[in-house]
Amino acid sequence: MKKILISFTSFLIASTVLATSQVVDKTLAVVNGEPILSSEFNSLFAPIYEQYEKATPKSSQTIQKENELKDLVLNQKIDDLLLKQQAKNQNIKVSKKEIQDGLTEIKKRFSSDAEFKSELKKENMTIADFEKKLNDQIAIMKLVKQNVEPKVKPPTDTEAKALYNKIDVKMNGGKTNLSTEDNFLVETLATALKRMSGEQLRLRQIFINCAKGASQAEVKVALEKVATVKKELQKKTFSDVAAEYSEDPVSKARNGDLGLVAKDDLPSNISKIVFSMKVGDYTKEPIKTDTGYHFVKVEEKRAKRDINFDDVKGDILELLYQSNARVAYNEYINSLKSKANIKINKTW
Repeated sequence: MKKILISFTSFLIASTVLATSQVVDKTLAVVNGEPILSSEFNSLFAPIYEQYEKATPKSSQTIQKENELKDLVLNQKIDDLLLKQQAKNQNIKVSKKEIQDGLTEIKKRFSSDAEFKSELKKENMTIADFEKKLNDQIAIMKLVKQNVEPKVKPPTDTEAKALYNKIDVKMNGGKTNLSTEDNFLVETLATALKRMSGEQLRLRQIFINCAKGASQAEVKVALEKVATVKKELQKKTFSDVAAEYSEDPVSKARNGDLGLVAKDDLPSNISKIVFSMKVGDYTKEPIKTDTGYHFVKVEEKRAKRDINFDDVKGDILELLYQSNARVAYNEYINSLKSKANIKINKTW
């Protein structure tokens, strides 16, 4: 239960650690005399907006929503800068070992050291630049641990049971009068319980990358790899072929193991096929999606089951703790803002 507030600090690292310092355009905001430049804002906003464009239908993409997204990113950047300044004010130190350990963990997200360096080059950063930003983010994590964690109220079993009862009412079609925060918790857990109680499969996959819109040359290369995988599956185990040929780095590291999945976890065309297969079967022909080709094997089947409070008490307690942590974190940020001199000069 006693954890660093991962949901906040990991977001901070993900959103700032690879930000670049480019030519100054204009100042969007000033936080205690320290500017936030449009160039660094744009380096944060661009990938987020790219994801927004992909995930949102064209008809729903409006200037108002784009501006709301910009406000969200700018406010997050202001929060991040306030935390960085406060860590400096409290003289929070980060050791070389902590930086090295953090660097090692981040490198694990890349398939090779060369890929990591290539990403840095794209962001116009040196290792020294990256380590400096990593230093700042570790300092922020320590700041949050020192100033927020002690204020997080541990939830009780009674609170967990009360929330479970609300979830049960919700799942059975009943109505409950809930606050915004409680409604968020109930919706989140109701979805999780529905997933846990439904039919699940343990899957293994061999993935060959071939994104929608790939060139003819890229498609040809992908199909050649598919043909190779078919031949190898006649001689080797599925897991061995996955470890050697799969192009999904996450599952590849586990010999293709995807773990337990529910129907809604998968693209509909894959879900329809694999949930009709028997344990031990695999797709002799790969399933094509917008990302590539998927050979999929069913390793285990779990039937629908009833879920009771004891089955999920630990998950509910953890979610309640994270909810309390959000409240404590927001109160801390607001206290910093109340004492800060913040001037916003945005022009959107």
